[in-house]
Amino acid sequence: MSSEQIADALEREIICGYYRPGEELKQGEIADRFSVSRIPVRDAFQVLAARGLIDLVPNRRARVINLSVDEIDEVYDLRILLECDCLVRSIRNQTEADTSAIERALAHSNIDARTDRWADSDWMFHASLYRPAGRPRQMAMIENLRSTCRIHIAGYGILPSRTDGWLDDHAALVEAFKERAENRAAEILERHIVDARKTVLATFPPV
Repeated sequence: MSSEQIADALEREIICGYYRPGEELKQGEIADRFSVSRIPVRDAFQVLAARGLIDLVPNRRARVINLSVDEIDEVYDLRILLECDCLVRSIRNQTEADTSAIERALAHSNIDARTDRWADSDWMFHASLYRPAGRPRQMAMIENLRSTCRIHIAGYGILPSRTDGWLDDHAALVEAFKERAENRAAEILERHIVDARKTVLATFPPV
């Protein structure tokens, strides 16, 4: 098993909450679990650190990122800037094929909303909204920021508390997208992200 494959497997576990924010990833245990030496595990840690998922500390130790309230707040501020900008650009560039893809993603998101697949389907929906912008670097930044949020959501056992509300937001986003209503779409999306931030920060562990 390569270091990249180990990194991918660990990333999935971190994002799904198998490892909590701040928890140490132990080389020996992981090496035994994947039946490899410590060398590819150490290399995998370097990959995960580059992806912003773990912090490397002295003595070759690694811990899942554990952001402060202020840092989480900053992440959501950045998401608002990048995602709203991407959405507006997508609206200007949209084609009929884009609209069809968005409607399919919306249908999947609605189906998965109350299952353990909700986060993956939520990202698939938002990615379908942003893809027509043709901004791959911006999309990668957005995905990274959303992964940071998912680590803390899963790690602290935070479940969607207003599923009906955010599904309504999704439907409203699609309508605004199809009507090319840039300002309305951006306002809906900003409120959508702000509400998500409130849900996370309301259950954030006390300092």
